[in-house]
Amino acid sequence: MLLDKEEFLKALPTLFEKSKEKGSVAVTIKRFDYQGKTHERQKKRARSGNDEEAMRLLVDGLSLGDKEYATLIRAATNSKKLSTVVAPADLDRFLACYHGLLLTNLESMKRRERLRKKKAAIKRHAAQKARAKAKAKAKAKPKTEPSS
Repeated sequence: MLLDKEEFLKALPTLFEKSKEKGSVAVTIKRFDYQGKTHERQKKRARSGNDEEAMRLLVDGLSLGDKEYATLIRAATNSKKLSTVVAPADLDRFLACYHGLLLTNLESMKRRERLRKKKAAIKRHAAQKARAKAKAKAKAKPKTEPSS
């Protein structure tokens, strides 16, 4: 669903809240070049090598020149997708707001348990090794009988 910049920033915390217990939020930021299906058709013709004009247009389109492009920002969970388009002039202000939003919402996320479990497993393994080594050492030691 395409939203306004402010609406996007207001809706993003709800996505983070919903995914706190289970799930994830994928955020992508990329250049938006305003080209639609005609550009996709040109790409297909250029890739097939049948149309030289399509190839030339594709190569010309790849050269940036002095153009400024808008930025497309998407956020998605398993059930909900949000997107917005930010003009080049507003990008710095938007990213500053987005950065603040990330800091407030990601601060309360749980630390991954995997690291803690891994450390505990390493300690257990080291203790088992030490016990096995002590056992082997005790078996290898010959018992000496007292001489009379």
